[in-house]
Amino acid sequence: TAPPNIILFMTDDQDVTAHSLDYMPRLKKLFRQEGMEFLNFYVPTGLCCPSRATILRGQFCHNTKIFDNGDLTNATYQSGAWNKFVDEGLEEETIATMLQNVGYETALVGKYLNGYMGPNAAAHVPPGFDHWMAMLRLYFYGPVFSENGVKVELNSTVYQTDFIRDWVIDFLTTKRDKTKPFFLMVTPFAPHTPATPAKRHENMFEDATFPRFDSFNPSDDIQRHRPAWIKDLPPLTQEQIDSMDKFYRNRLRSLQAIDEALESIVATLREQSLEDNTYFFYTADNGQHFGDYRVPAGKRQAYETDVLVPFLARGPGVKAGVRSTQVVQSVDLAPTFLDLATRHLETKTIAVSYPLDGKSAVPLLHGEAPATPKFNQYRWAALLEMYGGSSNIGLRYKNMSAFYHNHMFPNTYQATRVVNGPGWASNTNLLYVEWCTGEQELYNMTVDPHQVRNIVASADLGMVNSLSHLLAGLGDCEGSNCYEFTSHSFGGDYVSVDNFSSTGRRLSREEIKVAIRDRLPCHDPPNMISYYDISVGRKLFAANLLVPEPFHLGFPYSDGDEVPQDMVELWGNYEHYFH
Repeated sequence: TAPPNIILFMTDDQDVTAHSLDYMPRLKKLFRQEGMEFLNFYVPTGLCCPSRATILRGQFCHNTKIFDNGDLTNATYQSGAWNKFVDEGLEEETIATMLQNVGYETALVGKYLNGYMGPNAAAHVPPGFDHWMAMLRLYFYGPVFSENGVKVELNSTVYQTDFIRDWVIDFLTTKRDKTKPFFLMVTPFAPHTPATPAKRHENMFEDATFPRFDSFNPSDDIQRHRPAWIKDLPPLTQEQIDSMDKFYRNRLRSLQAIDEALESIVATLREQSLEDNTYFFYTADNGQHFGDYRVPAGKRQAYETDVLVPFLARGPGVKAGVRSTQVVQSVDLAPTFLDLATRHLETKTIAVSYPLDGKSAVPLLHGEAPATPKFNQYRWAALLEMYGGSSNIGLRYKNMSAFYHNHMFPNTYQATRVVNGPGWASNTNLLYVEWCTGEQELYNMTVDPHQVRNIVASADLGMVNSLSHLLAGLGDCEGSNCYEFTSHSFGGDYVSVDNFSSTGRRLSREEIKVAIRDRLPCHDPPNMISYYDISVGRKLFAANLLVPEPFHLGFPYSDGDEVPQDMVELWGNYEHYFH
């Protein structure tokens, strides 16, 4: 059997909870009706660069050490972004190099990693890619690309998503080596801020507003049960709410060109007789919240708004119209692609020099495991993690003690989504969060799907012990330890959360908090003395960078507004700091 082709189409910041997929009729037909949709697909880290690093490497960010978009990057410390990905040697072994090593022709068109920009980026083509068309400037009109190491500046009339669509069609019909299978990453910027739509779509959805769930701009009584800096946020202003509505409408508009591109790509696959041997996956790098818990538009939190993202697939053996509730994570994508690429080989494996933290989802795609099981044997506990600051919060909050250079600290947490596990986790549907401050959150997602009522203080202490112990194991897991466990391997009843031994001793609530603080240090600028020491000439993070007002309100240019060119240029130069 010939090895299959693989297409990964990944949007930027696309939500599930705000119903963006419902505004994409072509996706509905091609993927929801003719393909398979996973309803519990989570990115471990709800932020662009660490999420993309996870997909490229098949590792959680606590193993890649790509913690954010480079928000704490200067001469003495790198917290993330493309520079660190290169400096740490992570580019040398990715899903692209692995597939290339077994005969795949590989290509990327669109966004790569945050920070891939500047004078040295254009000439840099990462190992493993035969065709490279990566954006250096993420402008929706007139984007700038590196084409196989050569800088290409497009005319200001060229719409980014349309250019990417046309490039993919050209690859499928002309550019590719037709004797080889291909792996193609298609990564447009939409619907990320500023979410500029194509002009043909700019007047659509004029009455659309983002959903106002019970988590939206809640009362003081509800807000005080949030952790860390979130509980102290003031109510959102009407100006902020109106701006987020404009932003939401532009997100939906910008997705229309994505929807059209999907239809064109599938049509081309059919014309080229490729459809029957091509797996086509659709996903996003993270989600987006809109005023939930009084937090302005952004991501980086453990809530469903930020980490639950689309994941749909079509291809040979994928059953049409199936909606799976199995828990899958983006860390599983690389193992899934490797499994698809090697099933025809005698060895059926590819040599990888490091442990992959995910597992192949091919059995789920092919119906070898039930789509809606009572017990999620594939995975019943998903890891969610963030180390650093919040999304850009804006100068309105500058007098709050947690405010530091347009971000809120601490925003370091580890969390787990537990769905229908064994033993103590049977018939559960929970989100459990541990903050570096020792604060905790627990939500029963069956009755509280928008995570409004934090029940950790009243929850059974044995359950909290088990959840905390499970999370302690997941939080520094590596390889198969990230998914091959039972309810008693490190998530059993009444076990020690600090040494993982099955002592049978139930920790008190205060002992659990102490154990969390000991295990999970806050990644706050004032505490990171290694680069914060001004006396030795080290720079503060983004010391001279102030975010203009429009950005902290969600880039509220829409409904026919003309975006000032200086704002477009500022965004292009610093977008990886702003969100």
